[in-house]
Amino acid sequence: MTFDASILDKIDALHDEGRDFVERGQIHGVAVEYEFDTCSFDKWRRKANDLLYALGGCDDLYYQRFSKQVSRPHVKDLEVGLRILNAVRDDVSSRILRERTGKACPEKGCSRPSAGFD
Repeated sequence: MTFDASILDKIDALHDEGRDFVERGQIHGVAVEYEFDTCSFDKWRRKANDLLYALGGCDDLYYQRFSKQVSRPHVKDLEVGLRILNAVRDDVSSRILRERTGKACPEKGCSRPSAGFD
């Protein structure tokens, strides 16, 4: 599958939307609300699931983990989802670089630190 920069924009938009949920429930960086509006969370989750499915299908590890571990409108589930989206973004950006240059990283130290998912 060939990726273009627009897919990175979609991943970033989903990440920003999820981060907004978390930040709205915080005061001075401390979570005061641990649960979110179910309808808004479900819309975000559905968009993320659709994107992950389009990128890798049912057998994709990120899709499977996201589907299983991001199920409740709770801050912990949302943070897991954000970590998964970060890892997906890193993988997609590496693939784009590899497609354009033939190398994963054209120069030493050019990639950002991985937000890999455990």
